[in-house]
Amino acid sequence: MATLLPLCLLILVLSSNQVFVAKGNGGDSTPPRLIETVGVVVNCTTAHVDTSSLITSNDTSLIHFPSGVNMNDAVLEKATAVSLVFSTVQSFLVFQFNNTDAGTARSIADSVTPSITTAFDTAFTWNSTGTRDSYVNVTYIGGGKSNLTSYTQWLMSQCLASDLGGFSLTFLPMTSEPGAFTSVFASKESGGFEWEYSMMVSYCKQIPSGSDSHTIDILDLLNVDSLAPSSYANVTGTYVSIVILQILSDETVSYISCQPGLANPPSQLRGWYYTQFFPSTLTAYFNFADDPTPVSQLSFTFSGTVIPEFSTPLILLLFMVTTLLTIIVYRKKLPLHRLRKSYL
Repeated sequence: MATLLPLCLLILVLSSNQVFVAKGNGGDSTPPRLIETVGVVVNCTTAHVDTSSLITSNDTSLIHFPSGVNMNDAVLEKATAVSLVFSTVQSFLVFQFNNTDAGTARSIADSVTPSITTAFDTAFTWNSTGTRDSYVNVTYIGGGKSNLTSYTQWLMSQCLASDLGGFSLTFLPMTSEPGAFTSVFASKESGGFEWEYSMMVSYCKQIPSGSDSHTIDILDLLNVDSLAPSSYANVTGTYVSIVILQILSDETVSYISCQPGLANPPSQLRGWYYTQFFPSTLTAYFNFADDPTPVSQLSFTFSGTVIPEFSTPLILLLFMVTTLLTIIVYRKKLPLHRLRKSYL
């Protein structure tokens, strides 16, 4: 678990792709200042749901590492990711380098770690160095945070714009859940210094089993009364703030209802959308479109059999990987051009 957790986060960091909305009148593109994603994965064969809230930006006025960490240090030229994970049990720090030998990568990581230790108020000790293809991962471990909510609140004051709002308001409520972890990571291409920063809170919990209908209450999972996009996620009138839900099963699952209702393009773009390519998998997402009004009901009801089969530790790992991969796929493939008629 200690090895796989930071590596799973690196999957997300290294696979992140800038989402943009293309204008229909000239072919130009306007990248969003902020991308917000809530990812919820329900696995009916384990009776567990994994919930993650993620924000990403390459605008350092919105998201950045705490002061004291020089992310433009020349020694980080070939770094492609710096990831940190904090939980009540343990903390992790992972560097990834490209086209760098293991010895050099370890030496560079050792030289940068003291500033990260100070900036994140966490002592890290080297744990392992691993190579795969042209990449080298250098992993450090540290103690856990006895009060994850308090630490996350402090971390947000160090890393996020004070008026960011939006999905970042789910972070603190989610940290109160057992097994929650908070992540901060930065990624870029090797050879440059155009960092993209992200922050995420995630946790896994059990859901009631049964063979009848099941309602997934998104706001309840996020521990909030309402959800609204950040003003910084606005791209010429459309909000890049998406709630993604994936339902996985070994048997047939089907849509029953949702709150708010289904979208009805082109007249009504705000609402739920869902697709089902296979009887055992259902994917849905809620889109705010051009309406930032807070949603006070956000749920999705489906029919199917929910029966637990695996132990909790294995479930936690499997769902964490699934959620991250789901977010990756949808950040790359989400058809934003369909959400507003005036765009390509």
